[in-house]
Amino acid sequence: QPLLEMPLVLLVPRESKLKSAAEIWAEDRVEETLISLPGNESICKNFQAGLDRLKVDWFTGIEVSSIDLVETYVANGHGVGLSIAIPKGKLRPQLRALPLDGFAPVTLGVLWQGKPTPIVQAFLTTMQQAVQALVG
Repeated sequence: QPLLEMPLVLLVPRESKLKSAAEIWAEDRVEETLISLPGNESICKNFQAGLDRLKVDWFTGIEVSSIDLVETYVANGHGVGLSIAIPKGKLRPQLRALPLDGFAPVTLGVLWQGKPTPIVQAFLTTMQQAVQALVG
């Protein structure tokens, strides 16, 4: 059951000259280092599918294990980070997010087998309430 869709964003240092993702796509060859989660993650798959539609080649230069590390590497000036816009989430002051319009969002959901048991149903209800509180 889908619970929440989170749009993809690129993270850049606050002082970066980049104002939009379109500026990156306009380059003959993308020079910025892409900082991202491993390629098997939904974030990366959705991003690469969006790049394919745009006919842009840009592959991960620095692979990290968490969104928090993506932010850390970008904040330390190692490149441009691939992330998600988390509802009510706050970026570090040294970062700016560039929206990725036209890219498929990442869907957070719950998956189970068979008919939901009372415990699974209680979990689903709790998760739905938590998402509603998060998105307002």
